[in-house]
Amino acid sequence: MKKKSKKQMIKLSDEVSAFLKKMIITLLILVVCSQAALQNDMIRHWLTGVDRWEGTRLK
Repeated sequence: MKKKSKKQMIKLSDEVSAFLKKMIITLLILVVCSQAALQNDMIRHWLTGVDRWEGTRLK
C-alpha cells in the first residue's frame, strides 16, 4: 500500500513540476513580448496614457 501511494505522489509531483515549468516559460515569454511591444511608439500610445500626460502640469 505504501509503495503505491509513494508512486502516486511522485507521479503527481512530476506532473505539477512540468506544469509549473511550462507556466514560468510562458510568463517569461509574455514579459519579453510585452516589453518589446512597449518599445514601439504606436503600441505604447495605445496601451498606456502616460505619454500623453508627460510634461503636463497637473493642478
